Amino acid sequence: MPLGYESTRCHLGKDGIVMLDTVRTQKIRIIEQFFFRISTKDLDGLLALCTEDTQMSIPYQLPGFPDYIDGADEVRQAWSALDRYEPSTIAIVNVEPMLNPDAFLVEAKGHMIVAETGRPYRNDYLNIFRFRDGKIAEWTCYRDPMRQVAAFGAEKLATEADSLAPMAS
Repeated sequence: MPLGYESTRCHLGKDGIVMLDTVRTQKIRIIEQFFFRISTKDLDGLLALCTEDTQMSIPYQLPGFPDYIDGADEVRQAWSALDRYEPSTIAIVNVEPMLNPDAFLVEAKGHMIVAETGRPYRNDYLNIFRFRDGKIAEWTCYRDPMRQVAAFGAEKLATEADSLAPMAS
């Protein structure tokens, strides 16, 4: 189920034409399914694409949102963060296979609505996927957290941050 983006090819084939190999193509299909499962909030489908010890990281995350998830059990616990958004769309813009055949750099665009505020949340994402045994073993997602602040409202997030701050003694 291609999502309408252009993917960089991995190696030279006949006549100098650059082509993807079958294994990398299968991994790209898994990445497509990964974003589809997030967009449709299909937790079981998403976990089926990942190793049991999968690690997920979202650096520069806002207070009240998970920034590091280690293993399928923690993915299940953190999944409720998606309930803050109305059904969403995350579309792949580009997939760049890396030198390591198990690693991919993926550009994506997200279009969501924050349930509590009704505000749109649109962001550009730069993702790094690493595979092991044909499944996603690591996912790191970089995005502009200030767009998230605007969608949730700075005042609301400031209150959550204050509640998470350590108590002064």
